[in-house]
Amino acid sequence: MSKAPKTTEAKLEAAPAPAAPQPEKLFPVVLRKNYMPLQGANVEIIGYLKPKIERKNSAGQIVVVEKEEWISGEPCPAPIPGTGYHGKLWAGTHIRVPVDEAKRLIAAKAAERADDIAA
Repeated sequence: MSKAPKTTEAKLEAAPAPAAPQPEKLFPVVLRKNYMPLQGANVEIIGYLKPKIERKNSAGQIVVVEKEEWISGEPCPAPIPGTGYHGKLWAGTHIRVPVDEAKRLIAAKAAERADDIAA
């Protein structure tokens, strides 16, 4: 009795499929200084906290004109309209960046952690 040799088809089926590239993990931070990400950098804008606006009325009382609110998906606007340049992110913006870039920003005190552990 002779055994049939294994075919190349069986070897091809047994080979593992190549792994799909893992997406880069992003870490949330809050900018404390203005930031310009490098061209092609993976940066996701979460949003910013719009401060409340208070004014003094004619009776001398402080009244809230606009409430504090969370603006999702937009970067913090420039403090003075018409300043800055395209792609610049102003302080106060919540973003997600790759872990290595987040470590660099936190070490340089340009950003603070914005995850649940930091709170």
